[in-house]
Amino acid sequence: MRLPLFPLALFMLPGGRSKLRIFEPRYLRLVALASENQQGFVLCQPTHNNTDNDIGVLCLIEDFEQLKDGMLGISIQAIERVSITDISQADDNLLSGLILKIPEWEDSSEAINNQQMTSKLKEVLERHPIYKQHPDYLDYEDPRWVVLRWLELLPFSTTAKNQILKENNFPTLSNLVLHLLPEIDIDED
Repeated sequence: MRLPLFPLALFMLPGGRSKLRIFEPRYLRLVALASENQQGFVLCQPTHNNTDNDIGVLCLIEDFEQLKDGMLGISIQAIERVSITDISQADDNLLSGLILKIPEWEDSSEAINNQQMTSKLKEVLERHPIYKQHPDYLDYEDPRWVVLRWLELLPFSTTAKNQILKENNFPTLSNLVLHLLPEIDIDED
């Protein structure tokens, strides 16, 4: 299936939610295409020419709103990891690519259930507007969900974000978060 691509520094993983401001004509067209058949679009990390992305996350548009500044606001949910091939660019510079679903993480049932990891995440997400407005998005009982939210929040390079998306061993991702959390001061803004 060919879907539009949105190269953006925002890092989302399955189950994550965010809001975007859309103003460029090509991304207004992306929203129209993504909404047309409710197939969504692929969020991927920006690269030097944006045509060498090979992995991203399929996102669905949950809601629209006109923002006070007249721009389009969309609420999105990340659904699943996908591989991207055969990237092409339209006349308006909108990218699209063929996508293929990547299987869910193996061994995700063995995600580390760490109370400190969960309690720190609660403190952080209490300040996050989309989760504050939609407490039904929260799933602190699911260690996998907790690890994925931390991976979205931690400051990784584009290369590291793509490596995280490509990692198939979920305990490796859990251990990465556990290793980095002692270094995080959640009181910083």
